[in-house]
Amino acid sequence: MTTSQIKKRIQFLCAEIERHNRLYYAEASPEIADYEYDLLVQELQDLQAKHPEIQAPAVLDKVGDDLDKSAKTIPHKERMASLSNAYSIQEVIAWWDKIALELGDRPQLCLEPKIDGFGINLFYSSGKLQYATTRGDGSVGEDVTENFLTLPHIPREIPLQSDIEIRGEIYFPIKAFLAMNESRRQNEEKPFANPRNAAAGSIKLKDIEMVKARPLRAFFYTAGYIADAAPFGSQDELLRWLQDSGFPVSDKHKVCQDKDCLINFCNQMEEQRARLDYDIDGVVIKIDDTALHHKLGSTAKSPKWAIAYKFKPEEKETLLKRVDFQVGRTGAITPVAILEPVYISGTTVSRSTLHNFDEIRRLNLHEGDTIRLIKSGEIIPKILAVNKDLRPAGAKPISLPDKCPVCGSPLSREEEAAIDYCSSADCPAQLARSIEHFASRDAMDILGLGTALVARLLQEGIISSVADLYRIDYDKVKELERIGEKSARNLQEAIQSSKTKNFDRILYALGIRHVGTVTARNLAVHFQNIDALEQASAQELSEVPEVGDKIAESISDYFANPKNHSLIRELKKQGLKMSFESQKESDSLAGLSFLVTGSLSNISRKDMESLIISHGGKILSGVSKNLDYLIVGEKPGSKLTKAEKLGTVRIIGEDELIAMLERKT
Repeated sequence: MTTSQIKKRIQFLCAEIERHNRLYYAEASPEIADYEYDLLVQELQDLQAKHPEIQAPAVLDKVGDDLDKSAKTIPHKERMASLSNAYSIQEVIAWWDKIALELGDRPQLCLEPKIDGFGINLFYSSGKLQYATTRGDGSVGEDVTENFLTLPHIPREIPLQSDIEIRGEIYFPIKAFLAMNESRRQNEEKPFANPRNAAAGSIKLKDIEMVKARPLRAFFYTAGYIADAAPFGSQDELLRWLQDSGFPVSDKHKVCQDKDCLINFCNQMEEQRARLDYDIDGVVIKIDDTALHHKLGSTAKSPKWAIAYKFKPEEKETLLKRVDFQVGRTGAITPVAILEPVYISGTTVSRSTLHNFDEIRRLNLHEGDTIRLIKSGEIIPKILAVNKDLRPAGAKPISLPDKCPVCGSPLSREEEAAIDYCSSADCPAQLARSIEHFASRDAMDILGLGTALVARLLQEGIISSVADLYRIDYDKVKELERIGEKSARNLQEAIQSSKTKNFDRILYALGIRHVGTVTARNLAVHFQNIDALEQASAQELSEVPEVGDKIAESISDYFANPKNHSLIRELKKQGLKMSFESQKESDSLAGLSFLVTGSLSNISRKDMESLIISHGGKILSGVSKNLDYLIVGEKPGSKLTKAEKLGTVRIIGEDELIAMLERKT
């Protein structure tokens, strides 16, 4: 990579690491596993070590932040640090060897299960509990004392008069978590992603009665600030002192003096994790002698005297009950494996998408198979393989349909494609998905009109087409169970507001196959109105950026269908905009093509695209030789890599685009 490319990669990694810190700590909604996060950190460390001349934000020195900016905060007496991670026993042994070399002797270790919970800090003075705070940003924590005192078995007084901070993890017992999520599903509430998220969200609730109703628990395992001499000289003694003082402590810890003991304990914990009623994601390994903690010290982020051995992504076997075939808005048939529910990596999994028919063939799935499941990035469940040794005698291969499972129409597959489609535009399943798509955020953005409500409106006969959304009898909506007058009024306002959307949004909302948001925008800008687009020839369509033969054919097929003509006429009658309202300011970017990738700092991607178009530029949907500029924000993904490999695309940031406009206008 060139110096400029290295600088951009470092900037991207810094932004990405900060984003994932926010998702994990502040929003309790992680997108990636710890392992993937650590790969980003390792890459940034390597690049910064090789290129110290490149200045970048000191994100590696920062500790994650779970602070609610409006909440009361209290400074920690001593910083709450994060542990360095290891993903193999060999890494842990190398860490131990390095310390042994530094100290001249191999120190004894204390090993404990790593509780996957939410960090808590307690401060005692004169033997009495003064307050409880979250981990916060490591230096300052959020005051959650009142909520924390709802937890059972937490000592209000301890047999120590010196000021001391006691630290641990709040967690949700797995059985209680599963029961709560089932209750939330029955009440049509969104279930929590995993027990850690449930614990993080619960301890910060404003309603203490709701906190009391949730069976939170905690384990304690370390001390922060201690005013006077500690009543313990080792981690093992600390754990025993905590237990004697009334704190809940994990009964699974061990002192080790040799590598075999270390290896055996880590393996035992990894094997036992599935049988525990709380989540663990690794083993915390500390130098047992606390006097050595001070001698070894810490980095800006982590203590040198401790490390976390992280377990590999969890795999589980479960039974394949059946395969369902779902129909999407374009008629695409997606197979979904229905599984015997299994608890894996913090959630109960009962379904796994199989993507397409070819995936079923690749796995050679049979009825009643025992499958091996993994959660990719601990987020998305995926079937890895089939345990053929457990296949029932006489089991039949999963039968792949040749007709739509909803309407019975024949299926078709495009040439060189992997997806099978229902051939009928009248398919009821396609209608439901089409309405959901029409109401989605990037289309008409009808807030509140999701899958469940669409299904109810169709079932009750309140709507039977997309156009019916603008003819809803809201008196009937109010009468639906769990809807009520307020929800009906909000729906009415959202549908009415959608009439103000520009023509490009409507064009995308129609759900023409292969026409995404960028292509819809380009079509709207090029043809300006629906009449010109309907009458366009294949040659005229091909003159639009990003419209090739496949997309042109799809557009022509859509407008050749009389039912689609009827829908467009109905939407016109209801006052939707079928002409593009351009806010053109100049031709300063005329003849230039752009693509935006990643999240921008000061402007949304849609607003950036609108800005470019308003100055005469064109927006492309992918990287190609026709692309002039790639505008890169946070998390650019594969588009940046493709542009770098192509070598002809100029890679710029949002500030450079703004500067370009200022120079030309």
